[in-house]
Amino acid sequence: MRTTNPNRLTQRSLPKRLRAWWGVPLLLTAIATALLALAACGGDAATPTPQATPTPQATAIPATATPSGPTTGGSLRVGLISDEWDFDPPTLVNMPAIAGMPHLYDNLVIRLPDGTMKPMLAESWTTNDDASQWTFNLRKGVKFHHGKEFKAEDVIFTINRLFEVESPLASVMVKPLAMVAVDDHTLRLEFDGPNAVLLEALVKYHMVITPSDVDTKRFVLEEFGTGPFILVEHVPGERTVMKKNEDYFLEGVPLVDEMIFVYLASPESRAESLKAGTVDVIFDLDIESSISLEADPNTKVLAQASAGYLNLAMDVTEPPFDNVLVRKAIQAVTDRKAILQAAQFGLGGIAYDHPIIPSDPLFNSECMPPDYDPDLAKSLLAEAGYPDGITIELHTSTTGGGAMVPMATVMKERAAPGGINIEIVQVPETGYWSDAWMVKPFVTVWWGGRPAYEAFSVVYPTGGSWNESKYSNLELDSLLETAMGQGTLEDQKPTYGRLQCIVVDEVPRIIPVFRPVLVGSLLDVRDLVPMPDFTFQARWTWLDR
Repeated sequence: MRTTNPNRLTQRSLPKRLRAWWGVPLLLTAIATALLALAACGGDAATPTPQATPTPQATAIPATATPSGPTTGGSLRVGLISDEWDFDPPTLVNMPAIAGMPHLYDNLVIRLPDGTMKPMLAESWTTNDDASQWTFNLRKGVKFHHGKEFKAEDVIFTINRLFEVESPLASVMVKPLAMVAVDDHTLRLEFDGPNAVLLEALVKYHMVITPSDVDTKRFVLEEFGTGPFILVEHVPGERTVMKKNEDYFLEGVPLVDEMIFVYLASPESRAESLKAGTVDVIFDLDIESSISLEADPNTKVLAQASAGYLNLAMDVTEPPFDNVLVRKAIQAVTDRKAILQAAQFGLGGIAYDHPIIPSDPLFNSECMPPDYDPDLAKSLLAEAGYPDGITIELHTSTTGGGAMVPMATVMKERAAPGGINIEIVQVPETGYWSDAWMVKPFVTVWWGGRPAYEAFSVVYPTGGSWNESKYSNLELDSLLETAMGQGTLEDQKPTYGRLQCIVVDEVPRIIPVFRPVLVGSLLDVRDLVPMPDFTFQARWTWLDR
């Protein structure tokens, strides 16, 4: 029922079928009042003192849309950015593919929005005392979409491929010393030292399980998952159609008969399509559109608190970014509060050039970037050999919820008084991740939320596939090896504290703000689950029609 106080947030739990399986509540955020107030007042953003992202809570159900209980059938239409889709799980990078993986494939383990791990293709797991040996009991009776029975050999095949194709996950997932299929449904992974962070790799979309009997060349254009949906049709730039897997191993899942990804060229076109009812859901909604959707009587907005962030990546092998003084100058003209307000209407939180949120117990408040200081920037540029300032190009795009362009605009405006002339180059959404990211030396980027170890190891290690700054620091590499084996907060705090200090001081990337996950939908879409890593789960979604 509708809350009588528009500023009050109400809660509800997962549907009964999810509560019975997971045994935990999922909380979503009602954000209409906050968004509208922020848009109206335009006041200062939060001060740069560390503060936690608000606890996500549930959206109130409007009185005009009383749920009748989970029903089956219908077609769920999801509006997404128009971009390429490489179907091969260990190498994918584009948003449509990332959105599709949790629906076509399954992981051994799934992470809930509250961060806890739950079984999926693995029914249970155990470790030895130092976490150097992991044993997984695998689910029986599961079949891939092409008919093969899921076995331990498929997990071994999947992990081996991560390293053969140099997947971005290879910098997070340590290669086992040995992988032993004890029997068809028991797998033992052995490492040459403690591996307390293994589950963080196993939940990632690059680590969905693929069958061992398929020619690997076919993975690029076809899907061979165990997931709740089966690929029927893929028309690049237009649509992707997935039908219900009638033999899925979780009873009663999925609830809709089909899911269709509809590719739309801009944030505005996606929002208008939702208002018109030609799509049911917009994934990765931009905040500006969310204001108009909250005001529309036929749509709603869901938000999930996240450690996801916006950032600016600098190629430290290319001039002038190879000079740490130049990078520090750009850091000094980063107005974090202005970016938070312009790019996110104040929603989310201030970040401090590393990926650890202030509410995380691992956050180190002793290593902080300078406040906005254009005079400091001028001094640093002069010391670096640029007394007359510099001119640099910043490539950006409307992909990633539309927040990167306003971030770039603020950077341009606020950098000028510090002697830094930024020329913005806006790239179309289609192809941004292949034509600009990790190609151009100065780019805007957005990342989904990740736990501390993964947040560092996916982007900073020397030679990593997603090391977008081409940064190398041997002390950082060594600290990440240490962190892998640390299972207690007492051990972890000095390690992660030093990691934060290194990247704040050397500035390979500027991370000014954390951002929430926003999903827009029609009122009659029920139990859609936005995830903190900017994916979503629709296997439990149903249509109240």
